[in-house]
Amino acid sequence: IMKKIFTLLFVFAAFVSYSQSTTLVISQLNGAGGNAGAVYNADYVELHNVSGAPISLSGYTIQYGSSAVAGAWSGVSPLPAASIPAGGYYLIQMSAASAVNGVALPTVDYVSVPSISMAAASGRVALVNGLTALNACPATGSYTDFVGYGAATCFEGAAACPTLSTILAGFRGNSGCTDTDNNGADFTTAAPLPRNSATPIFACGAISPSLTVTGTIADFGNIFVGSTSTSQTYDLSGANLTGFPGNINVTAPSTDFQVSNDNSTWGASTTIAYTSATLAATAVWVRFSPQSAGLKTGNVTNSGGGASVTVAVSGTGITPPTPLLTATALTAFGNVCLNATAGPNNFTINGTNLTTADITVGPLAGYTFSTTAGGTYTASLTLTQAGGTFSQQIFVDFTPVAMQSYDGNIDVTGGGAPAITVAASGAGANNPPSLTTGAASAITTNAATLAGTITATGCSAVSAYGIEYSTTNGFPNGSGTAVTSTNLAGGIFSSNLSGLTPVTTYYYHAYATNAGGTGYGSQQSFTTATPVLMATALTTFGSICINTTGTANSFTISSPGITAANITVGPLSVYGFSTTATGPFTPTLSLTHPAGPYSQVIFVQFFPTAVQSYNGNIPVGGGGANTINVAVSGSGNNAVPTVMTGTANVLTPNKATLNGTITAFGCTSPYDFGIVYSGIDGFTPGYGTKVRKFDVPGTDYSVDLNSLVEGATYYYRAYAKNDGGIAYGAQETFTMPSIPSGLVVYSSPITRGGNVHYTLDSLKPGHYQVKIFNSVGQQVFQREVIIQVNFIDDNFILPGNIGRGIYTLQVFNYEFKMNKLFFIQ
Repeated sequence: IMKKIFTLLFVFAAFVSYSQSTTLVISQLNGAGGNAGAVYNADYVELHNVSGAPISLSGYTIQYGSSAVAGAWSGVSPLPAASIPAGGYYLIQMSAASAVNGVALPTVDYVSVPSISMAAASGRVALVNGLTALNACPATGSYTDFVGYGAATCFEGAAACPTLSTILAGFRGNSGCTDTDNNGADFTTAAPLPRNSATPIFACGAISPSLTVTGTIADFGNIFVGSTSTSQTYDLSGANLTGFPGNINVTAPSTDFQVSNDNSTWGASTTIAYTSATLAATAVWVRFSPQSAGLKTGNVTNSGGGASVTVAVSGTGITPPTPLLTATALTAFGNVCLNATAGPNNFTINGTNLTTADITVGPLAGYTFSTTAGGTYTASLTLTQAGGTFSQQIFVDFTPVAMQSYDGNIDVTGGGAPAITVAASGAGANNPPSLTTGAASAITTNAATLAGTITATGCSAVSAYGIEYSTTNGFPNGSGTAVTSTNLAGGIFSSNLSGLTPVTTYYYHAYATNAGGTGYGSQQSFTTATPVLMATALTTFGSICINTTGTANSFTISSPGITAANITVGPLSVYGFSTTATGPFTPTLSLTHPAGPYSQVIFVQFFPTAVQSYNGNIPVGGGGANTINVAVSGSGNNAVPTVMTGTANVLTPNKATLNGTITAFGCTSPYDFGIVYSGIDGFTPGYGTKVRKFDVPGTDYSVDLNSLVEGATYYYRAYAKNDGGIAYGAQETFTMPSIPSGLVVYSSPITRGGNVHYTLDSLKPGHYQVKIFNSVGQQVFQREVIIQVNFIDDNFILPGNIGRGIYTLQVFNYEFKMNKLFFIQ
């Protein structure tokens, strides 16, 4: 007795040592998985069923939020419809697995979708019976269990779960059973050791008997009343069952459903035997056998061993349909020549819910039947069939023996279904040919070629064919002018019409005759051509000097056929016309000619009178044709000369000769030409110094420039001016040489009466005297020089009466004097 009392006290102490939850709790968590130094390669959350019965996760979500308070939680993952047994564990992988840090978790029961990365040290995790994300700090009752860890601002109870790390996980006390609604009291930290559904259960209290169903029974859909559906199955298992050995009673909800424990013996109920507290998964079969029409629903009850569970079933009973025959349409045969066989055409018989009675087809006069296109055709068919669904293609031939209609109905009966008919249409005929009228071609002012095609010869050979035409729209068959043809090939023929009236609409159709009569194609029409004038292009005259006549250009007028009316050409201002290159040229032409093909070369002269464009169109008309225009292009100009700047010949430090060429005079002779120069690069031509050439203009010319600055660079252009204006050549340049240092006399000895050229640099601008003294000091020559630059570069003629000998050239003013010896011969 004492031993029993001790046991009861021990059990009681275990139950009161902690506050036990009644459903599911978060029993372990770690958010550092996959981090450097982590034990495992992914974050995880472990659930524990602290109740005494299995709990399904269907409708639950695992949720995560950061340690902050504001806003909706960032991670929400719906959980699968898995069942956790009483005392069982369930492992959820939250984040994606790292490939480099930590070992793999034990076999996880569920991988979060989407992946949820938890913070390593601080955060919030909740198990929620619902799909809506929690917001900020959730209210009590909005979750099933809630854990805030580390520095989380939200947690359950007075304190948060301690801070977690790569080597520390949060553990709910007593293997997950402790739940005082205070995270700080319920959780401690230790090395991560996640548990999964394979971990032995740890019951937090007494475990109730339970029956568990794995799988569902789908809706059976529409099943005929009086028939039975195929079976479906679910698995039934049990735990902590009482009263063993015993039976679990499986009962159908109504007579519309049947149950079985072997998928062979069926009834309103069956039993599943169990011999211990645990029932291993055992199959139960269900089928639907509706007794009346309509939707049938209910629950299959599974009860026994102290537990009960139901499985929903549904299905719809429908009334079986009656036998029915249908058939597709049979294409009409149309007119068929007597005693000829047309076809086969076909139709298809379809049957549903038929009995096994034979199907019969026909008879109908003029028609025969077969089940294959190339088979034997008989006046009627008898077709055996197995009942239920039936389909058969029927081929039909038509053989008329009289000129009459054979329209009627083909009877189709049998299979327990109401009889049906298939409409058949055909007629006996002695057809004339069938034709199509082709297009008109080669249409001219008085002729055309018309085509036709015999699409069917009819019931006898063609004896004649051709084209019939008229100027009357809708003219009756046979009333027009017939043009027979003899060129039939491949059913195609043509007729050539001639002697037609220009610009007239004709109507026509093809015809062909056999023993059955004459067939006609549909009416077509064409219109004979209007005479047309054509002209070749006229070469442009380009730009021509005003009041001059350019070389005559030409164009050719042509036509395949015109009337005898005169052809007119022109007028167009400043242009003249002739039929010969030498003229005479007149403002207009009127050309006589016979009717028919036409061709004429027209020569054109251009005499511009003003500087402007003379583009226009030369009208050409007559001969019954519409007037056409021949484009002409030309312009008057008063062209300026064309000038090319030549080379520069530098003669002395202050003198140069510049050259130019007038390559073209323009429209009038130049009356002013020469050189313009400047010391500015790129100078505007009209702003330089102009040196005019006073000669009769020729091709090449030159001008002399004096008093240039020694060592300076000059820019110059050739120019020429006529009545049209002034033109300039391209800019060229030259540089004057620098004079030598000191007083220099050139070309010594100097011939008496010859030129004396001397230079002197480094002077001040001003007035200087130049004197020559003989060898005894007598002055024999004097010259005044005024300079505005810093040098003298001078030439003068030596008097012829000065004798031979050595002389002194002296340059001086009031503050300067310099002498230089030279020799006269």
